[in-house]
Amino acid sequence: MAVFRLARPSALLKPSTFTRTLRTTASLADAPQPIVLPRLKEDLKTAMRSKDKQRLDVLRTLLASITNASKTPSPIATDYHLSKLLLKQITASQKAIQEFQAAKRDDLIEKERGQVEVLEGYMKEIPTMEVEEMKQIIKDAIEELGDEARFGSVMKKVKQAVAGRPADMTLAANTIKISLKK
Repeated sequence: MAVFRLARPSALLKPSTFTRTLRTTASLADAPQPIVLPRLKEDLKTAMRSKDKQRLDVLRTLLASITNASKTPSPIATDYHLSKLLLKQITASQKAIQEFQAAKRDDLIEKERGQVEVLEGYMKEIPTMEVEEMKQIIKDAIEELGDEARFGSVMKKVKQAVAGRPADMTLAANTIKISLKK
């Protein structure tokens, strides 16, 4: 009894860190098994053995980003999350290439292009949703919404249908626009 009198009342009402962590951590039981993600460390070792500095630097950066993300509420545990990270890094490298072109730094341009090639190589290995499957999902969403089909509502349905699977959402957006014009 004396212990409870000494404790602040607000401390007794706060949920523990452990329960907060359990509530915010995403469940990965239903996620598809990653194909590319487990292979990255083996590729790092291969790049070390072959002394491929370009690939080695890219893989170290990629693995560091994955490690940093593992300490957040949304860790990179599937190829879907890895594809988002790869796309983010490819975009950053392409922006850097444009800046280096403006500064006329050919040496850095070649380095960034090499990084983009390595990242795009991994991006191509991640299975994405087929175009026909995407069109069918869009068609089903439009039919389900009927007269209330607007771009935002259709896009929301499509995002719910493709959740957790790599898909080209710009293609989806363009297909939705074309389908709604008909």
